[in-house]
Amino acid sequence: MTKNLAALLLLTLSAPMAASSEPRFAPKSTTNYAKIFRQQEQSLQDNAPIPVFVLVGQSNMVGHGILSEIDESTGQEKNATLKWLATNVPDQFGMLLEDDGDLYHSVAINHDDGASVRWERIGKPIRSKQKQPMQNAKWKTRQDVLVACNSRSVDDLSPHTTDHGKLQAGFCAGDPGQEGQQVGPELGFGWAIGDALSNNESGNQSKALLLKIACGGKSLAVDFRPPSSGGEVGTFYTSMIAMINNTLADIGNIYPNEVGRSFQLAGFAWHQGRNDGCDDKMAKEYETNLANLIRDVRKDLYAPNPFAVAATGMVGFTEQSERRKEVIEAELDVSKYPEFEGNVVSVDTRPFARDPSPASPTDFIYHWNSNAESYWLIGQNLGRSIMNIILERQRAEDQTVVVV
Repeated sequence: MTKNLAALLLLTLSAPMAASSEPRFAPKSTTNYAKIFRQQEQSLQDNAPIPVFVLVGQSNMVGHGILSEIDESTGQEKNATLKWLATNVPDQFGMLLEDDGDLYHSVAINHDDGASVRWERIGKPIRSKQKQPMQNAKWKTRQDVLVACNSRSVDDLSPHTTDHGKLQAGFCAGDPGQEGQQVGPELGFGWAIGDALSNNESGNQSKALLLKIACGGKSLAVDFRPPSSGGEVGTFYTSMIAMINNTLADIGNIYPNEVGRSFQLAGFAWHQGRNDGCDDKMAKEYETNLANLIRDVRKDLYAPNPFAVAATGMVGFTEQSERRKEVIEAELDVSKYPEFEGNVVSVDTRPFARDPSPASPTDFIYHWNSNAESYWLIGQNLGRSIMNIILERQRAEDQTVVVV
């Protein structure tokens, strides 16, 4: 029998971990996660624990997809901004707009000219009539997905989140000064998780919290260097662990409407790698460092959560740099380790790469050409991958035969 997906999330936390010493930055948890999840499955009561998903990385986790920008040469919305997608591909992105059915009207466009864009999503071509958004278009806010993030300068190591709210396009994305203008993987991730949590037999809606910790220009070899890799522990690794713990400890003040409810870690998503691809030594040790990161995060948070890794595939399958190809291979291979079977998944993002301007808003290839669809697909696939781990564990549990 299909079980409530909201309840399944925390069941993953009860999976056994390999024996290890005490965590370095967090007290040992004595929480019975399986019991918590079964309670939530039974009633989804107001005080049920809220699952927390942590999103970490460098600038492409920060997010630099463009929400809306007019092409000065044409006076039209640039291709592949989020507003362009929401109005031109409404079957895939229209739900991001508030009352999307009333916010646009059709404009005839010749899609057979040589300059037209051929959109591809998971192998399926999308050709839609271009639509012009009306002036009162607004982005929809998801009431069931909370978001907390660290919107600050790249050198600020303060172990506290700065922005807190609910999931909406443009929130908790972009560098300081770009608030409300850009989008990252958090949007697609949040919609994937939110939709899964809402898809339960009771029809009740459960909440989730996304905790996003990202900073541009940071490497795994130095800045996020995990303790098990030896040498000096990365300052951003230490800050990340502290920020997670501090946010969860102060959740009542951050979200006063959720006072009385507990929050439990349920998944971890990683999108990083460009900086390590700039250096031969960093690239060669990336796989070892990434495996150590997974182990150390689980140890220091005492939470054996599903872990999803998005590869650094912004160039697509035409990447020529041997260093960058080495990083991509490491990101894809780490999930094949026997110890990570069934609990770590790699997302090959190379199919999500899109051509530069004019097919995308910019030609900043290191930021996915600012293409909002690319960032959406990264987030959607990270979220769905974590949900797949959860469902696979549940299937295995359902097939277990207990002999009395």
